[in-house]
Amino acid sequence: MKSRILFVALVLFSTVAFAQQELFRGEHFIEVSGNAQQEIEPNEIYVRISLLEFEENRAKVALEKLDKDFLDALKNAGIDKKRLELATVGADLGKLGRKDKDSFREKVYQLKLTSGTELTTLVEKLGAVKVNDIAVTRVSHSELEKLRLDLKIKALQAARDKADALAKSIGASIGAPLMIREFENNPFPMSEVANVMVRTQAYDGSGAQEPTAFRKITIQAQVTAQFLIK
Repeated sequence: MKSRILFVALVLFSTVAFAQQELFRGEHFIEVSGNAQQEIEPNEIYVRISLLEFEENRAKVALEKLDKDFLDALKNAGIDKKRLELATVGADLGKLGRKDKDSFREKVYQLKLTSGTELTTLVEKLGAVKVNDIAVTRVSHSELEKLRLDLKIKALQAARDKADALAKSIGASIGAPLMIREFENNPFPMSEVANVMVRTQAYDGSGAQEPTAFRKITIQAQVTAQFLIK
């Protein structure tokens, strides 16, 4: 029994040793990592606008009027209505038992803007509109995936340059790549970049506002690669 176990162990050891020899026979390589980072201005800014009926001088301001005033302000801001989407429609009963005629209807839109300047213009035009709430919910970039791919290429080039410099320091040079491995990184923290609240009450109509500045989107790329040493 012992001799059989010993035989199996020897076979396994020989197999592993042979595989290692085949893997590294005549191949000396260097493994390095490369990193790249870039900051970009967001050009997709998603804004949530809430319209809610309310009482003024003991009379209810109807949702239809609020809606018309909002759409007029959107037009005056030079923003295409096609960028507007209806998010939700509902009613606030306030407390249980209130009749439908006493409830306050609500409509929530989502609007896609392209810059902080557009947002500033919109807020200015909404100064006379009784908007319940307006908030930036998310920012992004229309070519984010392309930019991330370009950054990965730069990271790989950085890894190659590093490998070449290290090899030259010992009188060698690098050859063809044996392995390239990329790491997926979250492009940017959505909640931190979009953590911007805008209140129309903040605009008093006294003059032009400064364009709203958003934190730039930081994208990163990391690549690990192996190169032959010649």
